[in-house]
Amino acid sequence: MNDLTAKPHILKQVNLSSIRRVIQAKGTATRAEIAQETRISSTTVRSMLTEMLNDGAIESVGYDESSGGRKAERYRFKMDRYYGVAFCITEAVIHCLVVDICGQIVRTEQLPVLSGDIKEPILRFLDAFTKKSEIKSIGLGVPGIVEDGHYLKNNSARELCKVDIRSFLAERYRVPVILENDLNAIAIGFGRCYEKQFPSDSTQNINLAYLSLNKGCISAGFIAGGKIIRGWKNYAGELGLIPSHGERSLAECLAEPMDDAAYTIFIANLIAWICAVLNPEYIVLGGPYLRKECIGPIGDVLYARLPHEMLGEILYAPDHWHDYYEGMAFLTAGKIFDEVQLTME
Repeated sequence: MNDLTAKPHILKQVNLSSIRRVIQAKGTATRAEIAQETRISSTTVRSMLTEMLNDGAIESVGYDESSGGRKAERYRFKMDRYYGVAFCITEAVIHCLVVDICGQIVRTEQLPVLSGDIKEPILRFLDAFTKKSEIKSIGLGVPGIVEDGHYLKNNSARELCKVDIRSFLAERYRVPVILENDLNAIAIGFGRCYEKQFPSDSTQNINLAYLSLNKGCISAGFIAGGKIIRGWKNYAGELGLIPSHGERSLAECLAEPMDDAAYTIFIANLIAWICAVLNPEYIVLGGPYLRKECIGPIGDVLYARLPHEMLGEILYAPDHWHDYYEGMAFLTAGKIFDEVQLTME
């Protein structure tokens, strides 16, 4: 703390970041609430709120009802002041989301990818957007393994190649950039949507496995105690690589023709492995290769096979793009005020 008192501009930035995060998290806040949450003196909070009002960053939304003393004034961010931009990247198209500081999606657009070049449409959109509005964060949802600021994806020869775009965007636009695997973002988004539907189930403690079934691919996003399980090298969730019968992987087995009865046993076995290893509270099933009519029979097989305390509740995810959007909007908004803060070591 002695070093900070010698550098008042750093201390001011720390305080400002703390105040911003409280207002962002609560939606609206009074001076007393901010002081209590941040442990910053009420005088300093008042001074910084006045500065933020004069700067046009926040606005007053009125006064609370009096409890016998002076009415407390309540503040919120101006919704049209700061934005984050998220990109959900696929081989053929990039889904672009503009989000406000509360994580609400205010605009969507699809950007075509030509000749495999994802950088050009992203730069074109960001350059045009920043001429009219201020962005404070960028989110990238990618179909590959995230590792050390880049991601790995299969090329035409089925070999992993590195795509490095995060550091380039961070340097060009001078804002925080978050890079996330698409299935992890989808799992986060589903958890957020589930919490909105069932507010008593907080995503801070949720345990779920989100299985996505696609042609030639079985992927999963795992959340334990509200946190994504990434694994040592961020390869957690690559279920399609698991060997099954002989030399064939699970993804290869799923790609072969099978009737509903065989499909039911196949997916039930996969879920049983996950329940035995991770014991999630919810098993979410989605993806274009999911046979919805088999969900009930899958549950019946598992109910007969596993101890009931081990079997999680099976849920159906009808729209993975909705979950993807929700996850990337949440992650990108969370980076909008990712600024200076104090940490204990």
